[in-house]
Amino acid sequence: MLESHGASRILASFHDVVPNWVFAGLYFSEEYLQENPELTQKVLNGLVKSFEFIKTNEKEARAFLPKYTRVKEELCMIAALREYSPIEPMKNIEEQKQLMVDYGFIKSNSPIENMIDYRFIPEELKNIGEAQGEEKL
Repeated sequence: MLESHGASRILASFHDVVPNWVFAGLYFSEEYLQENPELTQKVLNGLVKSFEFIKTNEKEARAFLPKYTRVKEELCMIAALREYSPIEPMKNIEEQKQLMVDYGFIKSNSPIENMIDYRFIPEELKNIGEAQGEEKL
């Protein structure tokens, strides 16, 4: 953002340093998932619809950003959008988890299977992940 105002120069982007970093995720307790499976499914379905909307209506989707993020419209129109993938490549997740262990953000090196649950992702999207060489968790 500072570069767009002439105040700095980018030497490397975040994605150059840590490619394919996953910035966000949804977190639910197992108890919540057991008690609210229908609501959880609706939330995931809504996210899938929103990602599809962004993909097919990018300019219109970007127009929502200033209102909800308070980022100036001209920056919203040129900011990079991360490619959406319903199932993150396990290699990326393992690398990210290892960085968090190395820097002390995660205290134990728990198996990734204990942290990720794809059971509420719509079946057609699970197949996309499998087609990309990902295994089911």
